Amino acid sequence: MQRLTAYVSGKVQKTGYRARVLAIARDFGLKGYVQNLDDGRVKVVAEGETSDLESLLAAIAIKNTIINVVDIKSEFSSVTGDFESFVKVVSGGETDQRLDVAAGLLTKLIVVNEKILDEIRATRLEMAATHDELKATHNELKATHDELKATHDELKATHDELKATHDELKATHDELKATHDELKATHEDLNVSINESRDAVVSEIQELRVDLKENLEGRLIRIESDVSQIKAKTDL
Repeated sequence: MQRLTAYVSGKVQKTGYRARVLAIARDFGLKGYVQNLDDGRVKVVAEGETSDLESLLAAIAIKNTIINVVDIKSEFSSVTGDFESFVKVVSGGETDQRLDVAAGLLTKLIVVNEKILDEIRATRLEMAATHDELKATHNELKATHDELKATHDELKATHDELKATHDELKATHDELKATHDELKATHEDLNVSINESRDAVVSEIQELRVDLKENLEGRLIRIESDVSQIKAKTDL
């Protein structure tokens, strides 16, 4: 068993600090008191097992929105057995328990508010992350749209080239058809000319045959006449 005397400095008065120390000390089963000093510090005197006193020292180093323990000076001494329980020493002019209760409630309210603010901050971060994701998705969709537009333009250009090629092929087909029609007409003209030429040649050949026949017949007649004259002269 030992006695602990500690002097706590920082933001520890009018913050509900003593009520916290009181509750902690009673949880450890210690005896003694906690008291505000005129210099702004808080004095803690506790008697009990050394391990419990060390745990008390660690537990009363409180830092939150209202309470801010900056330093604790402590010393251990022999137990005197002067205390029956752990109490809070109240000096004149203090509102005592109600002030501590109010400070405790205010601390809880501030903690709740801080949690709410943390949740709001977390929500804002999530919304910012979601916004970034949506922005990234929008950029991806825009890039995809640009790619699709580029592909559409390429397909349109290819379609225009194919149409131009089709038009050229159609024009070539029309030219070939016109040439074919001209050749067909020329072929028909040639057939007519050949037929006419053949008929003319046949007709001329027939006329030549007639003329040749008449010429041969005339010559034969002359030859027969000459032969007859020669025979007649031979008889003489």
